[in-house]
Amino acid sequence: MNTFTACPEQARTVRNGTAVDTPNSKTVRGTVVHEVIEMVLNGRLADDELTLESAVEYFHISWDNHKETVVKWLDGPELTRDVGLASLRAWYLEVFPWLNPLRVEQSFEFVLCENESRRISLYGTRDLDEEDLTWDWKTGRHEPPWEMRRNAIQPTVYTLARAHERGDLESDQNFRFCYLANGEVEIIDVVRTPNDWAALVPLCNSIADLIEARLPSWPLRYDGWQCSDWCPNWGACRGKYLGVGAKPANW
Repeated sequence: MNTFTACPEQARTVRNGTAVDTPNSKTVRGTVVHEVIEMVLNGRLADDELTLESAVEYFHISWDNHKETVVKWLDGPELTRDVGLASLRAWYLEVFPWLNPLRVEQSFEFVLCENESRRISLYGTRDLDEEDLTWDWKTGRHEPPWEMRRNAIQPTVYTLARAHERGDLESDQNFRFCYLANGEVEIIDVVRTPNDWAALVPLCNSIADLIEARLPSWPLRYDGWQCSDWCPNWGACRGKYLGVGAKPANW
């Protein structure tokens, strides 16, 4: 759904497998940071706390296992690794001490809506559940915080999943983005209400309408930083005109 809101045509090509998703150094670095955070949190759940030194050691092991999967280096290997380490250290020192994990990497699936013609289910995996708060770790860039509080889809889906699990679809739910970049932590808190969840239904039905229409293309969205060679469909879309592999001269 996040891909659809970024660009419907990208979502279509990802869905049908024609988009070419090339692992780059920043996405692989994010995978490694997530993997080590998950390990640290599971240690706390098991009453077996990992020290920062142990977390750093696991980071190096995970990095060595994943770095060979990088196809496109946006920064050099050493800089990419060091930025990831700085992000992990910042998380461990500034965020981890205050966390009370309830569930880590919790998968979910629920039925959003159903009628005689279709059934729409949503699924995903939450990074961390606390008793009254859902966390998500990010290592990339983001939209302005006010825009995320207003429009971000992920908090709406994840909090609705928790509302279903609690059997309480009437109470607001809290969600927290934790952005880790260059050794700094940025927190963006989001609240989702039953009205936000209700608005998911027409959005998802509109996506289902496009899927069922079997159109040769979906609407293209050229605005936003993601419309670049970050997009796995760039070479078959706007990149055919602006070029692949190098930033256009007028950018």
